[in-house]
Amino acid sequence: MDGRAAMVTRCAALLALVVSTLASTSVACAEPTSADLRAAAARLREQLARCLNAHGQKNAVLSARVVNLSTGDVVFEQEAERAVIPASVMKMIVIAAALERLGTDHRFVTRVGVSRSDLILIGAGDPTLGDEKLCERRNEKATAVLERWAYVLRQRGISRIPGRLLIDDSVFDRQFTNPDWPSDQYQEWYSAPVGGLNFADNCVELDVFARGDRVEISLFPPNAFVRLVNQARTGAKSTVTARRARGASEITVRGTVARSGRLGPVAVTDPGLFAAGCVRAVFASRGIRIEGPTQRARIRRADGSLPSDVRIVAETERCITEATQRAGQDSLGMMAEALFKALGAARDGVGSFATGAAAVSDFLRELGARDSAFVTDDGSGLSRQNRLSARIVTDVLAYMSARPAREAFLSSLAEAGVSGTLKKRLTGVETRGRVFAKTGYINGVRTLAGYVRAKNGDLFAFAFLYNGAQATLPLSRAQDEACRRIARWPDVPPSAAPLRSTAQKPESQRSRRR
Repeated sequence: MDGRAAMVTRCAALLALVVSTLASTSVACAEPTSADLRAAAARLREQLARCLNAHGQKNAVLSARVVNLSTGDVVFEQEAERAVIPASVMKMIVIAAALERLGTDHRFVTRVGVSRSDLILIGAGDPTLGDEKLCERRNEKATAVLERWAYVLRQRGISRIPGRLLIDDSVFDRQFTNPDWPSDQYQEWYSAPVGGLNFADNCVELDVFARGDRVEISLFPPNAFVRLVNQARTGAKSTVTARRARGASEITVRGTVARSGRLGPVAVTDPGLFAAGCVRAVFASRGIRIEGPTQRARIRRADGSLPSDVRIVAETERCITEATQRAGQDSLGMMAEALFKALGAARDGVGSFATGAAAVSDFLRELGARDSAFVTDDGSGLSRQNRLSARIVTDVLAYMSARPAREAFLSSLAEAGVSGTLKKRLTGVETRGRVFAKTGYINGVRTLAGYVRAKNGDLFAFAFLYNGAQATLPLSRAQDEACRRIARWPDVPPSAAPLRSTAQKPESQRSRRR
C-alpha cells in the first residue's frame, strides 16, 4: 500500500536499534560480578524511589513498576497493584490488543460503489483517510484519495450522479463520542468523534484571510457538511475565534483579523456525514455532480456481502500500523478509538464503546489481570473512568516484547529525542533513541510507560503512573530522571577482576532477551 515500504523500513530500523547491541572486540573492563549486580540493583531501587517521590506534589499518588526483561527481575515497585487513571497510556494497551487480535496485516478497506442511480460509500472504520501527516509521508494532499475516486468515475464516463449519496458506516455504532469525555471540550481535536466512515481526523480547519476591509474564510478540507457563519471583521489586532455549539454542524467565526492565518482544528459532530460532505465538495471540483441527498443506508449484509446490484468501482486499503503509529507516537485519540471499536466489531459484529471495552478487557484477562485491577471505558484515555495498574501495564509490555507483533508495537511508541510526544523529552545522549514510550496527560494525571534499553544492552519495561497532582510538570521531570537512571544500568565501578579482551554476545545468544 502507499507508504508501506517506508513503514517497513522504519520498523526494521527501530527494532534493530532497540533489540541489538554493538559487538565490540576491543579490550574492555571485566564484566560486573554477581555481587556488583546485586549492589547495582539495590542502588537503582533506591535511586528510583528517591527521584520518583521527590517531586514536591504532596497529593500525588504513584503506581510504578520496573522490570528487567532481560533477566526477569522486578527492579522496582511502588503501589504496583493500585488501579489509577492511565490517561493516554490507555492507547498503548489498545494498540497492543489491536495488533494481537486483529493482526499486523489487518487492512481497513473503504469501498466506493454504484447502484442504479446512487453513489455508495461503504466504510470499514478506517481512521487514517485524509490524515494530513500520513498524506505528507506519501507526498500527497489530504484530499488525494477522494480525487482518485473521482478520477475513477470520470474514467468510466460518469460525471453526474442523478440519485443519492448513500453512506454505510454500520461497522461501528452511531455513538460517536464517549459520554464520559469532558463536556466542555467537545470541539477540541482530541475529542474528535469516530465512526465507521471517517475523514481528515474528523476535524475541519478554517483559513482566514484579511482582504482590505473584508474577511474571507475557507474550510479545509473543503466540504458540504459544515456550515460557516462569518461574523469576523478586519482590525489592528487579531482576536478571531471559531466556535460551534454542542451537537451543531455550524461554526461561527467572530472577532477581528489583522493578518491571514488558520483556525482550528475543530472537531465535527458526525464523521459519516462529514466524510460524505468532503466527497461532495471534491467530486464537484472534479466535475462530478451528485444531485440527490446524502442518506445513511445499511448496504452490507450481516455476513459482509453486498447485494448483486451494487457494483464496486474503487477500493482504498490502509494497514492497521498506520493507525497504531499515529495513535501511539502522536497520541491521536480518534485513531485509538477506531482501533477500540474495531476490536469490538471483531468480537461482537458491531464496534462500540461497550464492545471495544469488552474486547480489551478480554485481552487483559488473558494476560492474567484481575477485574479489580482495571477498568476500560474508551480507547484514547480521555475518560477519567479508565483504570490501570502499573503491574498490568508492565505485563503488557513484557508480553508484547516476545510476540511476533513486537516490531509493529515498538514502532507505535514515541522515541525519546526523535519522534512523537517524546521528541523534545529525554534528548540527552544516554536516553535519546533508547527510550520508547507512551506519554499520558489529562488534568491532574501524568503517566509514562514503555521500554528503556540500558547501557549494557538489557531491556527494561517500566510504568510510572501519577494521579492527583496539582502541578504535573514536576512529575514529568521525575519520570524522565527515572528513565535516565535505568538507562545507566548497571552503572557499577570497574570490578577488581583482571581485564580481558571480550566480544559482546549478539542479542540472539543472550538468555531471556527480546
